[in-house]
Amino acid sequence: MNYVELVQHQAERVFGNKEKADHWLNQPIVGTNERSRLQAAHTKTGYELVKAELERLCHGFAC
Repeated sequence: MNYVELVQHQAERVFGNKEKADHWLNQPIVGTNERSRLQAAHTKTGYELVKAELERLCHGFAC
C-alpha cells in the first residue's frame, strides 16, 4: 500500500464511510498553499501530517 491508500483507509475508519472521508481528504490544509490532505499524502512527511490529524480527530483532540 502507498501513503495515499493508507491515508484513505485511515480516513474511512475515522469518518465511517468513503464519501465523508473523501470530502475531508480533499479539503486544503491551512498553511500549505491550498494543498489538499490527499495531495499532501503523496509524500512521507505529508502522510505523517495527515495521519497525525486523523489520530487527533479519532481521539477528540481536533482544533
